[in-house]
Amino acid sequence: MDILYIAVGDTDPESSVRWWVCEDAEISASGTGSLVNVESEATEHAKESAKLDPVVLLPDREVLYIEVEIPGRSQARVRQAAPFAVEPHLTEEIDDVHIALGDVKQKGTVPCMVINKVRFEAYLSLFEEAGIQPRVITTPGMLADPLDDLLLIELGSAITMRTSNQLAVVSPGVLAQTLSTTMSVENESSSINCVGTESLLNATRQAIDRLELDDIEINLLSFESLLAGVKEPTGLLNLQQGSFATKDSGVMIRQTLNNTAMVAGICVVVASVILFVQGLWADLQTNYLREEALDIYESVYNTRETSGNPVFRMQERLGARVDEQSKWLSLLESVVGATADVEIQNLDFNESQNKMGIAFFADSYQEFETICSRIENLGMTIEVNVAEQQANRVWARVTLSMP
Repeated sequence: MDILYIAVGDTDPESSVRWWVCEDAEISASGTGSLVNVESEATEHAKESAKLDPVVLLPDREVLYIEVEIPGRSQARVRQAAPFAVEPHLTEEIDDVHIALGDVKQKGTVPCMVINKVRFEAYLSLFEEAGIQPRVITTPGMLADPLDDLLLIELGSAITMRTSNQLAVVSPGVLAQTLSTTMSVENESSSINCVGTESLLNATRQAIDRLELDDIEINLLSFESLLAGVKEPTGLLNLQQGSFATKDSGVMIRQTLNNTAMVAGICVVVASVILFVQGLWADLQTNYLREEALDIYESVYNTRETSGNPVFRMQERLGARVDEQSKWLSLLESVVGATADVEIQNLDFNESQNKMGIAFFADSYQEFETICSRIENLGMTIEVNVAEQQANRVWARVTLSMP
């Protein structure tokens, strides 16, 4: 299958995008230009004149990648239960996000990409105005599925860090800090694959030297080789799911034209019976799944009412339970007391996993590293999800856990 990869940077229709044509597992052409002209330019440079299937790559900073345990074996039941499993990891309302699910892994976890609905709809409008119908919408971090190796992808000024079960977007200024945390958690990693330029390779080597890590092999790969290594693009984790799934109207039309009136009538009767039975079964299963999920919800929040924001309710319960000697209170004091310029945007406490997510602004990367050091000195584990420069401050989202 011949693929047209398109990497967009934001929702501005005037912004330039990058594109690559992949034919027979090789990059045959590439370039930059406006989104509205990408398909025509790519077709002109392609070896074959056949239509190219577009695969759009959104910035990794737009999505939250997590792996969660979701009860259920069928895809329908997993999708129904997904919001209950994903919500504790969010810093925004569950109704404001779109969740894309991958296949259930052998260890029982499900990989998920979460994106703000308004942002995703803005990208979809951008593609529609440009006349592009993506076969797959994903991110560069999803192009490879590393096992033991750690993957760094350079696109623009940000660096995507991908491990076997997590993804983070960081700036070069905090690469060493993030590598330190990641290498301590992913201690089985013995090599790092850098996808990008020599500057990324040099920054990674400096970070490893600074951390005094031995026996770490560092390889430099081109972004083109990463694209060419995707064996089945349609198997990538695709954001076009649920209400955002694409409809293949051509197949439906062909099936309708090939059916006779008699066969169509029989199918309608049979389908009506099947749908009626399936509807009853689906209602029973949905009610069972909801009751099961509400039982779990009630065990955490002591209520079966799901109105309001359960994250805020957990914060209230956390404040009522902890005493002055609690490590969590010491943690918050170490963050808030760092400087007067630290602004906490959101707290997300997961009682069952004993984890806390914090989103905050710091006045500089130096201040961010100071906060990370204070947290580690408390004996906690810190995972950096995002740390990037915004205006004159540093915005970060981290996940903290007890050892």
